[in-house]
Amino acid sequence: MIHAATATEPEVLAPGELIAPGYEVVELLSRGSALDVYEVWSQERLCSCVAKTVRPDRADVSRVRHRLLQEGWLLKELAHPHLARAFETIDGVHAPVVVLETHVGMTLEEIVDERRRRMPVTDLCHLGQQLASALHYLHGRGYVHLDVRPANVMGQAGTATLLDLSIARPPGPVRRGLGTQEFLSPEQARGGPVTTAADAWGLGVTLYEVATGTRPFAPQDAAERTAFAHGEFLQLARRAPSVGSLRPRMPQDLVALLDACLAEDPGERPTLLALHDGFGAVLEQP
Repeated sequence: MIHAATATEPEVLAPGELIAPGYEVVELLSRGSALDVYEVWSQERLCSCVAKTVRPDRADVSRVRHRLLQEGWLLKELAHPHLARAFETIDGVHAPVVVLETHVGMTLEEIVDERRRRMPVTDLCHLGQQLASALHYLHGRGYVHLDVRPANVMGQAGTATLLDLSIARPPGPVRRGLGTQEFLSPEQARGGPVTTAADAWGLGVTLYEVATGTRPFAPQDAAERTAFAHGEFLQLARRAPSVGSLRPRMPQDLVALLDACLAEDPGERPTLLALHDGFGAVLEQP
């Protein structure tokens, strides 16, 4: 965890400082390439919250500010049990601050890293249903998430919460590489029109990693590591190995669902409704 500036990074807010009126910093939770995320104490609510704000060295980047403001607006307008809630968006010390409810737990990324055994099929299907329901709802409100990945899912007591709507937008053209390199659908990697099928891909890649402990488009050899380091998208160069090849005892219906999510042609991927119902059908199997 970062608590002080490095040679190339600006200072973070210290515990006790106000990030915005009524919100006192408890600690820095994470620092990304554009945003800082803090735990804060709300004087009004008498509880801890999460506050996202723009890094001081990115405060003048209009695109970063716009994404944060959009996420705050969306999360306040949307209401779903598997989406994070935003309480308010306010002017902070240096940039806008989005105040969100606190989720105590681990991200799927952390769970995958720490668990010795892979998630049981029953839990995997429940997770898939919850995320599919959140994405189906988001699509019904006219938005595509475009960054579904284990680091953007919080898990606690069997309940999953989808995080980070900072690049969510209506279906349509996007710039090349919008999103996170290993999790991009081919159409995001190339740049061009995206549809809700991009989130079916993201859900498939996420569940693939949770099911196997392996990212389907992680570099597999020296040539791929070099290509990946130079920003190339491996999902444009090869197909993912079937999830069943890494987890042979997985039910074939579930293997087929996850493999279908990673079809290169968006039209061949299942809808989020079909995925939700498909996970349910696997759960009903004896």
